Amino acid sequence: MSHYFKFIRSTLIALPILFAFPTLAFSQIEEVVVTASKRGEANLQDLPFSVQALTGERLNAMGATDFDDFFRLVPGLAVFDQGPGDKRIILRGVNATGAGTVGLYLDEVIITGENAQDGGGRQPDIKLFDIERVEVLKGPQGTTFGSSSLSGTIRYITKKPNLEKMEFNASASLRDIDGADDLSGQAELAFSVPLIADQLAIRFAGFYLNDDGFIDNRFEDGVNSDETVAGRVSLLFTPSEELSISLMAMVQDMETDGPYYFNRVDNSGQPLPPNTQADLTRNPFDDETTIYNATVEYTAPFGTFTGTASRFERDTVFNRDASAAVGPFSVITQPKDRELNSYEVRFASAWNGPLQVLVGAFAQQEQRFFQSRILPADPQTGEFMEVPGFSLDRNVSTDVDELAFFGELSFDITDQLNLTGGLRWFDFEIDEIADAVQGFSGAPGAGVGPELSFGESDVIGKLNLSWQPSDSMLLYAQWSQGFRSGGTNDQTAAQIADVVIPQGFGSDSLDNYEFGIKSDWYGGRLVTNASLYYIDWSDIQIQDLAQSPDDEALFFPFRANGGGADITGLELEISANPLDGLELAFLANWNNAELSEDNPIPTTGRDGDDIPYTPEFTFTVSAEHSRPLFGGNLRGFLGADVNYVDDRSTELRPDNPLNLELDSYTLVNVRAGVEADSWSAILTVKNLADEDTIVDVFRIIPGLTPDGFIPLQPRTVTLTLRKFF
Repeated sequence: MSHYFKFIRSTLIALPILFAFPTLAFSQIEEVVVTASKRGEANLQDLPFSVQALTGERLNAMGATDFDDFFRLVPGLAVFDQGPGDKRIILRGVNATGAGTVGLYLDEVIITGENAQDGGGRQPDIKLFDIERVEVLKGPQGTTFGSSSLSGTIRYITKKPNLEKMEFNASASLRDIDGADDLSGQAELAFSVPLIADQLAIRFAGFYLNDDGFIDNRFEDGVNSDETVAGRVSLLFTPSEELSISLMAMVQDMETDGPYYFNRVDNSGQPLPPNTQADLTRNPFDDETTIYNATVEYTAPFGTFTGTASRFERDTVFNRDASAAVGPFSVITQPKDRELNSYEVRFASAWNGPLQVLVGAFAQQEQRFFQSRILPADPQTGEFMEVPGFSLDRNVSTDVDELAFFGELSFDITDQLNLTGGLRWFDFEIDEIADAVQGFSGAPGAGVGPELSFGESDVIGKLNLSWQPSDSMLLYAQWSQGFRSGGTNDQTAAQIADVVIPQGFGSDSLDNYEFGIKSDWYGGRLVTNASLYYIDWSDIQIQDLAQSPDDEALFFPFRANGGGADITGLELEISANPLDGLELAFLANWNNAELSEDNPIPTTGRDGDDIPYTPEFTFTVSAEHSRPLFGGNLRGFLGADVNYVDDRSTELRPDNPLNLELDSYTLVNVRAGVEADSWSAILTVKNLADEDTIVDVFRIIPGLTPDGFIPLQPRTVTLTLRKFF
């Protein structure tokens, strides 16, 4: 019950502040325009479903660099975080192994993580440079955004070329991270040039980050450093008022010297100094992402036609210390290459009358190649090396093809009442071939395994009823479905040990029932949004283990479908400008996510078990005050936010020996800055109280290797100078 009291207490504290000045000179809250519905631009408050947006200006003022810097400002958004490039994003408590449960997009490009081999997440860490806004669509978006938008969709919207004038933006940051030996740095550059006035423009953006680490190992200090180089170029061509053609290419290369965790003991159980790893080898992580997109849009008086083609390439090399499992100074290295081509055409009507439609077709082809190898490492340098005759390899090649047709029909029953229904038919097929494990010096068991195939087709739906009794209030009720495709299990290693695991696993799906209200008061100077939801999740994809009959200590992981889950939650967003230059906000989420039936193997999950990594209660209170300085030539601002995240468990079963109860924590961030017409200087302090709570646990081989603990980033002070015109 303490969680409910916290929620009520925080609300009672915030509401008097928000309503205390109804007769004073409010300033209107800025309207945010989004494209979340695929029907063109719309005011966020006019959309009859739960969506939140963070503008690029707000992200810059916060000093946000990536997902970790903003997710606590979105009620219902959480993360299973194993470090840079290895995250599983969780929305409304929908969390399970397998492909992402939240769809991730950069403009029109699908960049959702597929999680085929590791089960740990590995959503790409797109850096927030030259970003127009981030849109978070809550609840299933299966009819319009397809597979893996099981619980919602996050869209990174980049800034587009300016057809009318030249733009230039540059920034440089110095960052001091507590525990790091050296200062960190960041630089950004973006400029847009019109090549033909009002018709053709090009935009370039570049990004560089060098964050020093605060965790040490036997080879170097600050091993969890992050060095990222990224660039993006986009071209916009509008030969007529009706036609626009946009092209975009982006590359991001991220390298970390080692994992983000520390160990409390070494491989022999001896205590280690604080923030120290037990690894006996070097284990860098390389993550290179390349993105291409072409979009054509034709706007006629009766509607808009859109066609888009995208390509997403991601090459990663993930390394782990295998010394405790194989022998001293050995490494598990896992390179993975992924190519995803996607195509979509759609039409959004603009008819005169009560009836509107959105129809489209979608096709996707994906190719993946995964390799897992065990190699020796040099005891002195920790670098792994190729040694003839020493190898333990496994290769997996995967092809995925998907085809879908979708549509929404919207009808204005009256001027205030609207009914929208949507359907999506999808068909996908997965083919996978794995090479059997290659033993040391070509031991028996080598060879190509059988081709595994899995396919499925189905129809999902959506129904939305919205009522707008006035220009300042919108109420809606929605039923929507989401799905996440199934797949195959790599059986090769298990077969060598005479262990039988299932050939594949099916899709999981959910039904979301939601009621929401959006309202603004005092001419848009107070905004209150709330949504109450219930989610019925079935056939949850789970990670299971098969035990060898000859060796009780030998297990083989595989994926299967478990039982179901019930999730009930409430989201609340309140924003107000009670005085000119003063902005206040209170954001909260209460979420109860638990299994509604036993898993097929009850020891892996029982009715009533909490969904891992899902806090029951989170809230954020923020305030920012700005005012003119020195006669109005400058404007200064001072802001702060307090983020509270409730405790979480890491496993379904509370009696699971691997379960770790993660403590609740509170983060305090402050910022101050001075802005002029063409420059700004901003000082931010993240984690002001230097909270060191553990937010995740990392295990290479549970029970054999020491647990790794992932902490919050220590207090970080950043000074950023920006120049723009």
